[in-house]
Amino acid sequence: MVLFIVREPLSYFRPYKSYFVAIYVFFNAFPISQLILVFYPDEFLIRLSAQAFAAAAAIIATLWGLLVTKLYFYPEKFSLRSALANPLRQTNLAYLLYLLPMISLVILAIADTTSIDPSASRVAVYVFDNTSYRAVGFSNLLLDAAAIVITTFTVYPFVTLSRLRSQLKDREVRNALRVISSSFAAVAALLLVGYSLSSFGYSLLGLVHLVCVALLVVAVRGFKKPTFLKAFLGLVPSLGPNPAVMRGDQIVLIYENDNAKITPIARFVNEGVNQQNRVLYFHFDDEATAREELSRNGVDVKYNLTKGNLRLPSIDSLYQGANLLDEEAAIGQCQELANETRALGKNGLRIVIDYSDRTKRPYQKFVNHIADPRWATPDHYVQVMMTFASYAFENEKTTLDLLKSKVPVIDLTESTDVFSRTVGLSHDEIAGQKILLEYDPLSGYEKILRTLATEAASNFERVILFTRKDSPIHSAMEDELGLKMFVLTSRVSYPKVESENVILIPAFDSSLILDSVNKTIEAYASTPFTIIFDSISHQIFTLGPERAHSFVRQALELMASSRITGVFLLNYPAHDAKTTPMFENLFDLELISRPGARIPEVRKKAALIVSSG
Repeated sequence: MVLFIVREPLSYFRPYKSYFVAIYVFFNAFPISQLILVFYPDEFLIRLSAQAFAAAAAIIATLWGLLVTKLYFYPEKFSLRSALANPLRQTNLAYLLYLLPMISLVILAIADTTSIDPSASRVAVYVFDNTSYRAVGFSNLLLDAAAIVITTFTVYPFVTLSRLRSQLKDREVRNALRVISSSFAAVAALLLVGYSLSSFGYSLLGLVHLVCVALLVVAVRGFKKPTFLKAFLGLVPSLGPNPAVMRGDQIVLIYENDNAKITPIARFVNEGVNQQNRVLYFHFDDEATAREELSRNGVDVKYNLTKGNLRLPSIDSLYQGANLLDEEAAIGQCQELANETRALGKNGLRIVIDYSDRTKRPYQKFVNHIADPRWATPDHYVQVMMTFASYAFENEKTTLDLLKSKVPVIDLTESTDVFSRTVGLSHDEIAGQKILLEYDPLSGYEKILRTLATEAASNFERVILFTRKDSPIHSAMEDELGLKMFVLTSRVSYPKVESENVILIPAFDSSLILDSVNKTIEAYASTPFTIIFDSISHQIFTLGPERAHSFVRQALELMASSRITGVFLLNYPAHDAKTTPMFENLFDLELISRPGARIPEVRKKAALIVSSG
């Protein structure tokens, strides 16, 4: 089981795997003590092994308590040293008090020679066949101390994790924590019952150890179930070191008119309430107008207002007055809203602030206010979208450039259909299609994909790119807003996060690549997004045409949903006349990028022609 934990490449809890490994290693002290009792029944060794498993029990409880406390404090750092440095802090004191029973158990097992009886006269009867076996006796005081340890070991993590879980966005992570904690608690209780019965002359330890192994396997499955891909994709807090505010946590939207702004705002709101977030939309309109606009664009306003999922306050209430009066008050109120939302048990807080055409002089100070990282939180619990009418920055190009240098800015006046226009379709007609882009390496096809990514971001659709580091696509798109990049490489044998937006995965492990695709689709279950795969040609050269065809077919089956736009690249000059048609038949739409052509050639499938007609 230790090897399963060590080798598990995708677990969300991987940053803390050393704690899990240590816990499982120390669990071995219990069966080892029984082996010594059977094969080396020396009184000194028996006493030593009993003291060792008492110490192991204390260490397991200490490590598990430390781990759950670290999770509770995240993203703030926590250690035993920091707890000892400030013992009067309530949470630090709780952990230090939690340690007292463990310390007492170890001291009692070592210092009190009467607490453990390793004599040969101690026997226990196996209840199923009345066979007698050598046993170890424990004093009532030691058993009482062990019972207190196990009670503490059960209660403290459950209380701590119940408070922690309300701050995590992902149901899988919550369930995994519950499964792991329950399994550990059940193992501890069974071991106490088994050793207590043995001390009183009744042996069930063989059965107890068998059940404990099964429970530890369940805990390992809990460890493996949630993947860190959701953290990488920005949907749950990352447990890795040095968390920071993600670029996507604060975003500025510039729109041409009121009709243009409401679609992305409604999508942002809908995605939030669907993910059990609380959403606040600060606006300059009266509330009735805001309700009507959101309702017209697919938001169930009445239901979400009733459930407390949505609020529609005025922007003046945020700034404590007209004309964006108090900037510090606005940030402070958002921080209070975040704390209040956590207390309500919501999975996150989304804030929309529509400034319309209002800005404030001096512009540099106002830009610094808009870009202030305090709007968001290091654990990605808060996401803020600020919207401006395009004429708010009229004749203020320098101000707009400064803003773009500090936070992601999506300009809807430029890019909502920049890609789909080139292929003669609307964005809605392109969305959800499975597209094969056949390219010549000299054609400048990178620009086509950049326009695709820009259009997706402008429509608040996420973009996932599978590519290689030596591919022109990698360098062309690494700075695209909101893009998450899976880099296929031979340098790693399991997935490894390289940066906020880049994860390395083994290039020759097709099953792991498909699993990454599947986990991405599961993670974005409630939102439209685009997957770009660069490229089929690489798979053909490494796997062969038949296996590459099977790989692409499986990937497309995973992407069957109409909310997923799939784009696969194929270097057509690199393949013979038989190979390319094998793959063309799998797609809804073919684009061919030839050298010298300003726009790609488009081949629509019959079904697409009918639907667009």
